[in-house]
Amino acid sequence: MFTHVATYDGPIAALNAVKELGRTVDYRVVPRAIFSSPTLAAVGLTEEEARTQGYEVKVGSVPAVGGRATAMGDTRGRLKAIVKADDGQILGFHILAPHGDDLLHEAVAAMYDHGTIDRIARSIHVHPTLSELVKAAARAAR
Repeated sequence: MFTHVATYDGPIAALNAVKELGRTVDYRVVPRAIFSSPTLAAVGLTEEEARTQGYEVKVGSVPAVGGRATAMGDTRGRLKAIVKADDGQILGFHILAPHGDDLLHEAVAAMYDHGTIDRIARSIHVHPTLSELVKAAARAAR
């Protein structure tokens, strides 16, 4: 599907073949990006997919407007976090914003171990940075 997925899959497949480790791949956390302007990046489920799969969700959606984006002269876009309503587990994160492909990785890392939105919402972000937009979407989803 993507070069980065093959790079992730390859070592796992090799170790399983040689050492019979029985490791599995978690495709739930595969990030994807479209290098448009602004960049569209996502991981996990969309809001519609989550609801269709029976999840009760909370959604945090914020415009891509912050100190750094304003200084850069590019406040186009939006960030959206989809989380389980009962425990805050991140089900999906979607970014349409400048450098959205880079911003997405914070959500990917949090999702990897079934993390909650609080991991992002409560962490300290340097100001002014674009990553503050990720925190704002996380806070909006709480």
